[in-house]
Amino acid sequence: MSEVRYISLSQIHSNPYQPRQVFDQEKLNELAESIHLNGVIQPIVVRQKEENYYEIVAGERRFRALQQLNWYAAPCIIMSADQQQMARLALIENIQRDDLSPIEEGNAYRQLLRMSDMTQQQLAESVGKTQPSIANKMRLLNLSEPVQQAINSRKISERHGRAMLKLDDSQQEKVLSRIIDKDLTVAATEKMIEKLLTEKKKNEPRKCFGVSTRIAVNTIRQAIRTLQDAAVNVESSESEDDENYTITIRIKK
Repeated sequence: MSEVRYISLSQIHSNPYQPRQVFDQEKLNELAESIHLNGVIQPIVVRQKEENYYEIVAGERRFRALQQLNWYAAPCIIMSADQQQMARLALIENIQRDDLSPIEEGNAYRQLLRMSDMTQQQLAESVGKTQPSIANKMRLLNLSEPVQQAINSRKISERHGRAMLKLDDSQQEKVLSRIIDKDLTVAATEKMIEKLLTEKKKNEPRKCFGVSTRIAVNTIRQAIRTLQDAAVNVESSESEDDENYTITIRIKK
């Protein structure tokens, strides 16, 4: 069993790979009150980086609660851990508590992948998740900053965010305001987004000819006129869409 040592709070420092960005003050107050009444039931896990300097591996909330209570020292277990292990353990601790926002989780996965040579599948296995779950959380990091903040603060859900991935940043922010102002469901949000995308496609200007395309079309037209001048029975029709210009030529036998 690991030895528990009391370490001065002034020598303990937050985990630089702590995935949680938002700490609920009300929950911290509740934890501080519980510690005040019952003491610290579970020691903080730290690693010693240098003399009199320890970094938290697990137990950030307990550490903050003890600071709030003005304790001098905290019960700690010292373990050996490299940077990758620190990041992974901090992530696992928060996932097991189901306490991270989807954005915090996505950032933690991205950080772990950058620090290691793991694939998404290997990372998923190491933290007890599925690979699609990892990918979906990381896709949320492509959202605009205001939308990410709204997910972090629980103003909108992860599913609202995923629906907005189809939009550019300015559209995302407009849709975000409507979701919050009208308290839209995910289904209503998806319907609104599909309508926006349909209207945008209708209003997009049609593609103009490039120089090479114009030369090709004019060359074909000139060839048709030459055939007609030579009394060849030629009929032609032209049509275009967003991607193509089509010329159909019919020559009577």
